[in-house]
Amino acid sequence: MEQYGQVVDQTGHQRALVRVRQHLSCASCGKCGGTFLGDPGKRSDNLVEVLNPIGAGKGALVRLEARPSEMILAAFLLYILPLLVLLAGLFTGRNLAASQGFAGHPDLWGAILGGVLMVVVFAVLKAKDAQFSSSKRFKAVITAVIDEDDIPKDFLPEKGGGDQECED
Repeated sequence: MEQYGQVVDQTGHQRALVRVRQHLSCASCGKCGGTFLGDPGKRSDNLVEVLNPIGAGKGALVRLEARPSEMILAAFLLYILPLLVLLAGLFTGRNLAASQGFAGHPDLWGAILGGVLMVVVFAVLKAKDAQFSSSKRFKAVITAVIDEDDIPKDFLPEKGGGDQECED
């Protein structure tokens, strides 16, 4: 996946803070201040820490790339895995309650087990968040310093405003 932005600051060894315009595909999630239903006219800029192996300096316009396989893995971990665990808990709890004769409705036991397991998955992901943030695995990489003419208009950061930090 390709993204464009402007280097705001150097944050460490081969890392930089880049201002990027919120992409249309994530405008409606709300995690980074997105607007309801992702109104493209109200998209904001986000500050994102990225890898900077080419040493792009402060103020440089850059092209960022993220490996599609890592994006798919991140989406799987955040959305699909909790859903699968919830469903597994629902069916397992229901079947266990029915076979063991637990008091109450088996569907209630399934909902409880599914909810508990889903919360456990989210807690594990939250505990691993610092590890994910410090690793290079899920970070975008600056691949080139470019001219403003090379940036599609949909990706141009808006001048002067809307700075919000986003960890994704």
